[in-house]
Amino acid sequence: MISSAPTTPAVNFFDLIKRHTPDKNGVIRSGGNGPATRFVCGGMQFEGGVSNPLLAVLPPLLHVKATKNGGRPWLPLTVKHILAELDSDGVGATEVVTRLADILFIQAVRSYFEENADTAEFGWLAAVRHSQIGRALALLHGQPAEPWTVASLARRVAASRSVFSDRFTELVGEPPLRYLTHLRINAAAKRLLSSDDKLSAVADATGYKSVTAFSRAFKLHIGTTPGNYRETLGRRVR
Repeated sequence: MISSAPTTPAVNFFDLIKRHTPDKNGVIRSGGNGPATRFVCGGMQFEGGVSNPLLAVLPPLLHVKATKNGGRPWLPLTVKHILAELDSDGVGATEVVTRLADILFIQAVRSYFEENADTAEFGWLAAVRHSQIGRALALLHGQPAEPWTVASLARRVAASRSVFSDRFTELVGEPPLRYLTHLRINAAAKRLLSSDDKLSAVADATGYKSVTAFSRAFKLHIGTTPGNYRETLGRRVR
């Protein structure tokens, strides 16, 4: 929600966008004759979609503030560079903005880790610091193809099944086996794009006993079959 002043009614930002037609550069203008406020909006997409483990690490919102004393000097500098490229409409501007957006995201993630690594009470950072859940995460990331069960993981970290499952879900944000599935699908997605291995080899390497089971799980999480994923995205990265 946005408004021009504390005393004026707030408007849904996305509704405002829908009511205006962007120009050829994607710019939308709205409002009266008051001081101009500029929003720069964009989107990013993970190759592995929702299966990417980084999504389990991050909170729903990353809010990075540029402090007056320069606590985040990279923020205004990077944003200023992005704005300059967007305004220039020069050759390669889109590619430069894309790379700068990647840098902006990486910096924001790094700031989140630096600020919360020792204080987070919930989420992936807190899970990593937890003696038992942290060890379980190490096992899952180190051996994703193993036939893990909640019971076997609990035994490896010396916890009862119910306590382990509840604490894992509380800290990580999803049950252990769902987290494992995301790890496996993400690993499979990377392998599909980086190799010419047969689907049977990719399935076996990521913990699936058959191509059918692998394809079913992959399509459920990615939205397309492994073959289509390789053909479509593989063409983009070549």
